[in-house]
Amino acid sequence: MPSPITQNLDILKKAQQLDSEIHHAHILLEEIPSQRAQLKADLELEKTHFTELEKMLKDIQLKLKEKELELSQKEMQIKKLDGQLSQVKTNKEYAALQQEIASLKADNSLLEEGIIHILDEVEAAKDETRKEKEKVALVTKSFQDKDSELVTQEKNLQGRLVDLKKQREEAVTQLPPELAELYNRIVVKKQGLALAAVNGEVCAACQMQLRPQLINEIRLGEQIIVCENCSRILYFES
Repeated sequence: MPSPITQNLDILKKAQQLDSEIHHAHILLEEIPSQRAQLKADLELEKTHFTELEKMLKDIQLKLKEKELELSQKEMQIKKLDGQLSQVKTNKEYAALQQEIASLKADNSLLEEGIIHILDEVEAAKDETRKEKEKVALVTKSFQDKDSELVTQEKNLQGRLVDLKKQREEAVTQLPPELAELYNRIVVKKQGLALAAVNGEVCAACQMQLRPQLINEIRLGEQIIVCENCSRILYFES
């Protein structure tokens, strides 16, 4: 029949396994809010970029309208001046009007070139905006899917934690009160790792060389032995 110390160590190992799972579950739970926040931030970044592209497209379109209006006004001026040519009485006035018309036509030529360039900009901006809109739709769908997965994961982890903590309490209550208190104290300090196997002649947790006498006491199995360096409960793998 196993000795009381051996039985207690078996219970401690079971509690340790449960506490390790509890600790890991807590870590995963703590990461979920930041993961959800990052997903939302990525989505908002894409939406912001799309909004900026839409604004840029509108600005270019407004610039195009301004240039087209300016061209239209100059063409009206040319038409008006053309009508005045037949009314002038001197060659000097005629030449002045022709010079003004030529200057306006030169301006219009530049305006037309500029309008062609802006039209190219409009098409490019429209294409980029369309692509970004499609990307936003994909990112939105991805966000919804991943966020839903994280919500489900969070609920599952919370349910799992309730079950693990119940099993853990059931295990710890089988220990003598003083040993349960020692274990609980170490678990809190050591972030879920209260036990450490003896690996050769060292503590597997902190890698500290163990005294021969301490190793012999662990082998005898007459009492619970803790590492003199990291204070974890030591045991030999069976």
